[in-house]
Amino acid sequence: MRSLYPQICQSCFPVKDKTLPDDAACMNLQTALKTAGFEARIVSTPFLGVCSAPTSLILQSEKRASYIFKDLDLKRDQADIIATCRLYLDSDNGWIEDTRECGRLRHLLHAKIPAI
Repeated sequence: MRSLYPQICQSCFPVKDKTLPDDAACMNLQTALKTAGFEARIVSTPFLGVCSAPTSLILQSEKRASYIFKDLDLKRDQADIIATCRLYLDSDNGWIEDTRECGRLRHLLHAKIPAI
C-alpha cells in the first residue's frame, strides 16, 4: 500500500447551501481510498484557512509536496480525490505537472506547497 496523509478541515461554519462533512462522509472516503490501494487515515484538522469555501482537504506525504483543495463535496468528488491521490503518489516528490486526470479537483486547488 502507498501512504498518504489526507486531512479534512471541519472548523468552518456551513455556508449557504453547503454543510460540512460528517464523520460518515470522511469514513466513506477513507474506505474508498483503502479499496483503491492507499494506506490513508483521514483526520480532521482545525483550520486550513479557506473558510469561505468549505470543505477543504490537504494531501500530504513524507518528502512530497502538499496540496490544499477547497470547496469539495466528499461524496461527489470521491473519484477525483482518488485519481488525484494516485497521481500524487506516482509523481516525483508529489509534484503533479499534468492535472487533467484530477477532474474537478484541478479547479479547486487553493495552494501547492513544495516538499522540504
